[in-house]
Amino acid sequence: MERSWWWKSLLFGAVTLLAVLYLAPSAFPDKPLPGFLGNVFSRKLQLGLDLQGGLHLVYEVNVDKAVTSKVDRLASDLEERIAEKTADFTITREGREDIVLTFNKPAEMSKLDDDIMKNYRASLDEVERNTSTGVIRFRIDADQVAEVADYALRQGIETIRGRVDKFGVAEPTIIKRGTDIVVELPGLKPEDFDRIKTVIGKTAQLEFKIVDFGSAYMNKVAAAVPQDGKIEAMPDVRRDKTTGEQKQELYLRAKDRKDLEAFISTLSGELAVPSDREFGFEEVEFGESDGKTAAQRGWRTYLLEKRAAVTGEYLASADLSWDAQTNRPEVLFTMDRQGASLMERLTGANVGNQMAIVLDDRINSAPTINERIGGRGVITLGGFGDPLKVQQEAQDLVAVLRSGALPAPLTKAFETQVGPTMGKDVVDRAVLSMLVGAAVVVLFMLIYYRLAGFIAVIAMTLNLLFMMAILAGFEAALTLPGIAGLVLTVGMAVDANIIIYERIREELRTGKTVRSSVEAGFSRAFWTIFDGHVTNFVAGIVLYSYGSGPIRGFAVTLLVGIVTNLFTSVWVSRWMFELVLGRRGTVKATLSI
Repeated sequence: MERSWWWKSLLFGAVTLLAVLYLAPSAFPDKPLPGFLGNVFSRKLQLGLDLQGGLHLVYEVNVDKAVTSKVDRLASDLEERIAEKTADFTITREGREDIVLTFNKPAEMSKLDDDIMKNYRASLDEVERNTSTGVIRFRIDADQVAEVADYALRQGIETIRGRVDKFGVAEPTIIKRGTDIVVELPGLKPEDFDRIKTVIGKTAQLEFKIVDFGSAYMNKVAAAVPQDGKIEAMPDVRRDKTTGEQKQELYLRAKDRKDLEAFISTLSGELAVPSDREFGFEEVEFGESDGKTAAQRGWRTYLLEKRAAVTGEYLASADLSWDAQTNRPEVLFTMDRQGASLMERLTGANVGNQMAIVLDDRINSAPTINERIGGRGVITLGGFGDPLKVQQEAQDLVAVLRSGALPAPLTKAFETQVGPTMGKDVVDRAVLSMLVGAAVVVLFMLIYYRLAGFIAVIAMTLNLLFMMAILAGFEAALTLPGIAGLVLTVGMAVDANIIIYERIREELRTGKTVRSSVEAGFSRAFWTIFDGHVTNFVAGIVLYSYGSGPIRGFAVTLLVGIVTNLFTSVWVSRWMFELVLGRRGTVKATLSI
């Protein structure tokens, strides 16, 4: 036998030792390896959602909101550029896709020249230009709408992944399926379900919108309030900081936000909400506590400008803080340079007006702008509920703001909770089926191929060892389809050995020596085995690339099994045959096969 036999022995021995060390933390989780080994080989094989229980969620992505946010950003940018040349204009968003630019002096429409528009040719299409009224209407390009929808899905997946990682969930599955996002979180405890669902679903879309106070429209709406007592029209009085004049407006108040939304949805004709306005809702307390009964909680309306002049897209940082007066948690945020510039312009043009801070379609607060402010602000968490719960809510809000806002709101379409008892039962049955199948294969190989069959059994065992070690090294999640992939790999390993053995027997029948027959059998069978494995490998890549969670779990074990099977059935098996036959010359004249 050639000198390389010793090198092969060292190589195969080292690989086997590494596999045992990588698999030890998974096999004996309560007995970590000592010292240095425990630090290096600490990764464990994880169990998937179907084996250890967890949470399965399907979210629908509100693409319309992502498109409107994109249009608002384009409008804000366009407004900033035009403001450098003239201030006598207004810009609003209408519907989902239109930007309406109105010059108070039609002659100034020329200010919107090619130098400005070259930045928007790819994003906006001009659909109307009226030189008599000074109105120019733009519409976002259809290709941009498709791009925004695709971005909303891709960025939504990455944002959710960042939030889930903060919970330490091992091997979460977060994938796109059509226009939905599928989230599978194995190993979660039932007490964590509600919190992680809240964190995942929190859009964290921060918007700043100017309140339209003193509008005669609200008086008309208040007059149309039904007399069933669910909704009240209440006065709101403010003093103009510049003139000192008092302004009064009516707003709507109800205990249930749904009652307000249902009423507003019925407004039509003269009462229809203007195209450049929308209603916002803030949770408030009204009435006073008498010591025995708490003040009532409910919702009130604000009439807002529809377009968000500044959004959380420009957020640079967020931190947890405490209000010095109320000792309640709050979130401090800082805008980047562009966001600070937009905030300064927005607040400078609206001193004395209210600015609503809207977080996830809910008004957090609506403070009055007393002076121009820059890129810093505060989000209060309100005065309701358990202080510890409010603190946890503030911490979660900081986490989601730091990981980035979802580009579009999510709506939970489906939820399934898998219990650990079911997972254990599935594991036990799957392991039993694999053991029974392996025992039948081992028995057949030993009876039919005798000593050569014993070599095949050792190679098959090493194959499983290497597979599990690789999966543990990558901290992969083992699922029920993954176990099916392991069983299939065992079958492939046996099939490869049978092909080799039948080749060896054919060579022996021709009268060749044992060593020549073994060498010829392995050499001639190699390409047959290789071709079959390559075909299966390509199929595994396709399954992994286009499949969803369970299919990808099967594909991973299949791909790893193909590599380890080729290694053990060809090279390791051949090395063991060389060991049996002897290291020099043809020591054995017969072979038990």
